[in-house]
Amino acid sequence: MEDLENRIDLKSELLRKGIHLSSSVIPLSYYFLDRETEIYFLSVFSFLLISMDATKMRVEWVRKLYLKFLGPVLRSHEVDNKKLFFTGGTYLVIAFLICVIVFTKQIAITSMLVIVFCDSAAAIVGKVYGKHFIRNRTFEGSAAFFVSGVAIILLTPKVTPYVSEYYIALGALLLTTAFELLPNKIDDNLSIPLFYGIVYTVLIKIFL
Repeated sequence: MEDLENRIDLKSELLRKGIHLSSSVIPLSYYFLDRETEIYFLSVFSFLLISMDATKMRVEWVRKLYLKFLGPVLRSHEVDNKKLFFTGGTYLVIAFLICVIVFTKQIAITSMLVIVFCDSAAAIVGKVYGKHFIRNRTFEGSAAFFVSGVAIILLTPKVTPYVSEYYIALGALLLTTAFELLPNKIDDNLSIPLFYGIVYTVLIKIFL
C-alpha cells in the first residue's frame, strides 16, 4: 500500500506496480506445479535476488547499472548503500517461498495473490484518489485493498468444501487490511502475505 514517507511519482508508481503484478505468474504457476518444484524454483530465485542486492551494495559499477535501469521505481530505503537493504522484489519472493513451505497450497496461492493484487490496487488508488489519511496510508487505498481481496477470495481454490470458509477468508482479509494500517518496520511484501496466511490458517483450525 502507498506509504507517504516513501512516495514516488505516479508514473514510477505505475511502473513499479506493473513489475509487481508480473509476479502473479508465481502463484498462478503453483496451480500447476507440485510443492517441491515450486520450493526449488523459489529457493533459487530468492538466492539470486539476495545475491544481487548484496552485490549492488558492495560493487559500485553493479550499483550504478542497477540504478540506471531500476532507480526510478525504487523506494528511498532501497537505494541506501550504507546498509544491506533488500528491495521489495526480494522480500516478495522470500515471502512466496515461506508461504509455499508453511501453508497449504490453497492458502499459499491466495496469500500470494493478495499481496500482488491488493497491494497494487491500494497503492495506485491511494496515490490517485487518496484524500482521507490514516497514519501514513489513505482510506481510499485501504478500501481498494479490501475490495480487490474480496475478488481474489471468490476466485481462488478453498481448503474445505464448506461455504463458511469464504467467511473465514473474508475475516482474514479484513484483519489483514487493518494490520496493513499499523506502524510496521517489516516490508509489506513480506508481512502481508504471511499475516494473511497465518490468520486464515488459524481461523480454519478454530472454526472448521
